[in-house]
Amino acid sequence: MTPAAQARAERREAKMQARRAQLAARRRDHGGPLAWRGWFDGSAHPNPGRLGVGALLLGPDGERIEVSQAAGHGSSSDAEYAALTAVLRAALDVRPVQLLLYGDSQVVINDVLGTTPAGAKGLEMHRATVVALLQQFPDVSLRWIPRHRNGEADRLSQRAIATWEGLPLQED
Repeated sequence: MTPAAQARAERREAKMQARRAQLAARRRDHGGPLAWRGWFDGSAHPNPGRLGVGALLLGPDGERIEVSQAAGHGSSSDAEYAALTAVLRAALDVRPVQLLLYGDSQVVINDVLGTTPAGAKGLEMHRATVVALLQQFPDVSLRWIPRHRNGEADRLSQRAIATWEGLPLQED
């Protein structure tokens, strides 16, 4: 086999291994029968501006915990971190055996997971808080999802902003 053909074969095998790992991670994300699932989202109006936090936790037996609250002033990344912190604190109250968390902020998720070479500037305190909270769970995963799959958490964060600003709530 020529060196070029060998290199192509190695690249193809590396892609296959990455795909298998990705599929295995998706299967893990479905969790077991005792898994709690959580979604979080933060909003800043304007950006930077007033922060709203939304989070939803669903338990294995149909439990539902919603968080919708104002979170001060800051940027959209501050809001996303505040939302992740809020869902983790809500989960501490139920002490799940397994916790699967989903958010639409690649900045925050990559920052927490350390998938970027350098941490996000100005978010170090948020990251330290979240990492400390994550360590209190025996089995927790954090995954990015597209914004359109995070509607409930977004709705709760928008509700917090509307309530804070005294605007009428616009429910779908």
